[in-house]
Amino acid sequence: MQRLELPYTATARPYFATLANEVGAIWFHSGNPAREGHRWEWCSAWPETRYRMLDNRQVECEQQGQTTLIDVPDFLSWLAARQPNPVTGYDLPFSSGLAGHLNYEAGYSLHGLTSRHPSPTCLASIDRYEWSLVLDHQQQRAFLCMSEHLSELLRQRVMVWYETVRRRPPTPEVPPPIESLAWRSGMSRETYQQHFAALKEYILAGDIYQANLTRPWYADVEPGVSDWSIYSHLIDRIQAPYAVYHRAADHTLMSVSPERFITIDQGHIITQPIKGTRPRGASPDEDQRLSQALEHSEKDRAENLMIVDLLRNDISRNARVGSVKVPELCKPVAFSNVHHLVSTITADLATGSTPLDVLRDAFPGGSITGAPKRRAMEIIDELEVCARGPYCGTAFWLSDSGSFDSNILIRSLLRTPGQLTCSGGGGIVADSIADDEYEESATKVAHILNALGTVSGG
Repeated sequence: MQRLELPYTATARPYFATLANEVGAIWFHSGNPAREGHRWEWCSAWPETRYRMLDNRQVECEQQGQTTLIDVPDFLSWLAARQPNPVTGYDLPFSSGLAGHLNYEAGYSLHGLTSRHPSPTCLASIDRYEWSLVLDHQQQRAFLCMSEHLSELLRQRVMVWYETVRRRPPTPEVPPPIESLAWRSGMSRETYQQHFAALKEYILAGDIYQANLTRPWYADVEPGVSDWSIYSHLIDRIQAPYAVYHRAADHTLMSVSPERFITIDQGHIITQPIKGTRPRGASPDEDQRLSQALEHSEKDRAENLMIVDLLRNDISRNARVGSVKVPELCKPVAFSNVHHLVSTITADLATGSTPLDVLRDAFPGGSITGAPKRRAMEIIDELEVCARGPYCGTAFWLSDSGSFDSNILIRSLLRTPGQLTCSGGGGIVADSIADDEYEESATKVAHILNALGTVSGG
């Protein structure tokens, strides 16, 4: 592994701005690393290999300009089998490895289900990166890392970029202006209430304890508006601890997610489900009252506890026996526009299991499906009006060192030709109230929609 140093910046954003519109550009970061205690962030572009999971159990593999189709019954197990043995001794979380995202619908094949909704994109977009720019915010250093497997042609390209930014370090850019977007709801209040009532009937009949019901918003975007200009305006206004930007082959993911899914470091597993929401207050006193009301809400704590139990079971499939613990239960955490209840589950990775095994057996995340998970997913597919796409999926990276991190793709945008999509929702339980849940789904995405435009139609 070759490592070169670059001038440190408080965020990788100035560097990434020079890469953001390149093929496969990717950036995992925290909106405010100092406040959130995030030591690392990294970015890259120009992947050596691209994997696209299609909806017919095939994987499209693109490498050196050649594309092949491969029949793959289990995509994540197939990916795991192709990974090199972990390299020990690395002091950076990611220098080379796999990174990308899974759509929510990728979980249907894992659970033996079929969705009635056509997916807006491929089911998974995973790229292999042999180089990266890594920022260490604790030591205030920036490193360009290049794997020994980096092709000579790409090495030359990376070195041209390195020499350019080394001679003239980039400065924070002012994003080009974009026209205000007109967001429209994809599910009316009346439709939501009908589907909410049907979901409550399933709960009262004993089919499920809880399910997450979501709805989409859409906005038309001119072709000349770059993905990076949209994301720049978004992160100027919203800071999130598990944010990611990824230019996939047929779409772009832009996320300001507050929710970690699974992280694995030196065999130690952590997952942190979010359940329970209140808006932020207009004054410190009101804000504190809302936070305390959430903390003491029996309904919200019950929602959170159900998902904690589900995730404990999911993680235990690949955990050392007796190692699964819950050190924090229903802790109130303040984010930029809402308060959430966050729980923490930990475990030790079992001998013979890999991070991708853990991801496969826990995906999709319980906080955005329900309990029991498989039946909740069936009901979600019946009642929601469209495929979720990347929303409620996961963005993740797997380093060649064996380290792994991932988020839950809430508070996220999907850019497809001519359109942006944003979705929001919430967990429904026996005593949920339709109007409250409808408003909560809007509260969760209001900052995103308002940061880029105006909303009409609910």
